[in-house]
Amino acid sequence: MTTAAPAVTRRDAANLLGAAVLYGGVFPINRFAAESGWPAVAFALWPAAAAGIVLLLLALARGEGRGIGRRHVIAWLALGGLVIGAPIGILVEAAQHLDASILTLVLCLSPILTLVIAASTGSEPFDRRVLFGMLLGTAGIALIVWPESGVIGAGNVKWFLLALIAPAMFALANNCAVWLRPPAASALVMATGTLLGGALIAVIIALAIGAPLAPGAPGAGHLPPFVLASVLNALFYPLFFMIVAAIGAARFSIFNYLAVAAGILWSMAAFGEAPAPAFWVAGALMLLGMHVALRPRASGP
Repeated sequence: MTTAAPAVTRRDAANLLGAAVLYGGVFPINRFAAESGWPAVAFALWPAAAAGIVLLLLALARGEGRGIGRRHVIAWLALGGLVIGAPIGILVEAAQHLDASILTLVLCLSPILTLVIAASTGSEPFDRRVLFGMLLGTAGIALIVWPESGVIGAGNVKWFLLALIAPAMFALANNCAVWLRPPAASALVMATGTLLGGALIAVIIALAIGAPLAPGAPGAGHLPPFVLASVLNALFYPLFFMIVAAIGAARFSIFNYLAVAAGILWSMAAFGEAPAPAFWVAGALMLLGMHVALRPRASGP
């Protein structure tokens, strides 16, 4: 038996928008990292570790470090590997070949896959309005990647396909944030463990494939993307766990559409990237999709 989908308040919607604006910055930051010479897996490791340590100190100061057990560790390693350890390395590698605005498009698959996983496992009820909202968002993405729109070139297809591994991991992570989260674990504790778990998974991946754990010749140019990514991690992941607990994985995944728009806007500001006119039509479809999916269900008699 499934339970009714949680209601979405104005505060939830505002938090969702804030999370999207933050996470949209991941893609231009990844491009900064790639251009400054950060190895892909190393850039997944160090910003996650730095943010995790800061949040750990905050959690300890607030007395939230008690009662940690095996269930917490399993959740942290699984989530850390799915949202940081593997996908960030993939995205940084792809960022060497794709514009940040184009790379942002990989988020389009995450909401659909999140819904499919949640509905197929019975963890959330099937909601046609959520599906319709997601389809509107997907229509916006399809318009952007349509060859005649002039947004993406054929020569970048293989790197775009590689980057599509990331949203599959994000979708599974959205659901795991519900399935694996210990009942008493706060958003701060979950964010701390996920970041540190992701850093550990990145180390394991680097050792397994022989990837460098740091830039070959660290310099001042490596510092700005590291600081930006660390701050983003420290702000985004507590918000992520708070929102998923409040509105569920399927509705949280709507944020990907807004993050796509935010990522392209961040890229325009940072790199002067200028999306084709089709982007603005697509952005309208994404916003309409969020409105349809988050609109409260009419109460019956």
